[in-house]
Amino acid sequence: MKKRTLWSLLLIFSLLLAACGSDEAGGKTDDYPNKTIQFIVPWDAGGDSDAINRIIAEELEKELGQTVVVKNIAGASGVIGAQEALTAKPDGYTILAVHDSVTMSELTGQADFGFSDFEPIAMMTSTYDAIATHPDNPWNSMEELVEDAKKNPGKISYAASIGSTSQLDPALIQTASDIEFNIVGFDGTAQRMKAVVGNDVDLGSVSVAAGKDYISSNRMKLLGYAGEERNPELPDVPTLKEQGIDVVTGTNRGVAAPKDTPEEMIKRLSDALEKVANNDSFKNRIEEMGTDVNFKNTEEYTEFIKISEETMKKSLENSGLLKK
Repeated sequence: MKKRTLWSLLLIFSLLLAACGSDEAGGKTDDYPNKTIQFIVPWDAGGDSDAINRIIAEELEKELGQTVVVKNIAGASGVIGAQEALTAKPDGYTILAVHDSVTMSELTGQADFGFSDFEPIAMMTSTYDAIATHPDNPWNSMEELVEDAKKNPGKISYAASIGSTSQLDPALIQTASDIEFNIVGFDGTAQRMKAVVGNDVDLGSVSVAAGKDYISSNRMKLLGYAGEERNPELPDVPTLKEQGIDVVTGTNRGVAAPKDTPEEMIKRLSDALEKVANNDSFKNRIEEMGTDVNFKNTEEYTEFIKISEETMKKSLENSGLLKK
């Protein structure tokens, strides 16, 4: 009897140990990761977001010692790819590239889910855009533009991808300057830039890297920069704040996981991404793209998202873009 009792206790103890090394979805956490991780990038290959996230994936592979495969699933300003991650198994082997468009899509009604439906892991970078127009247009500063917009409400067009961060730029400027743009929808950065360069629309937001190329070929002029300080790559372009528009806005890119992914796996990924962010190779590659490394761990990123959501909601409400 004592022997059987001892064997029973040993069996129970073994089962408890096994349970401690596994998550509720059936995946082990003690040796995570032990297979390929799928990194969903919900935008087209070749754009800024794709390029930045591919660098993140490459550097993350080195830190984890495991393959990270990028899978582009584009459409609806990131919504379609995010939906695939939303329904993926929360086992730590599917992660999602995200930025502020997750909040934008929810608030504007483009998606019925938001950041609360995922597990934020870490924020990695921030990209601040410039406000661009065609060289033939009369404005040479945001001050001149605002003055004209006050006289002609709703007449000046601004290219944006509806439900993305490019829609947030004009929304924030409208609120801060008490003006009204005619926001025109385009599907993706390439289409928006083509419209600005062709002077089919008056304004659009452009990344620093792309802006330099357009300026050097005299196809675009920049009226202001949406960062906290001037960008060293564009030292002659004043910030919006310098021109009396109290707006600092950018594309803040991070990584998230499906809801209920085990905390131990989230911590492992966040720690690895922090090492990536502090790596000189990563910093140099990101800065060459006109983007800032801006790491925030899981707790910091979650708080950042909360504050950003409140700011966006207020601005979209003032601009009449908030979903009713």
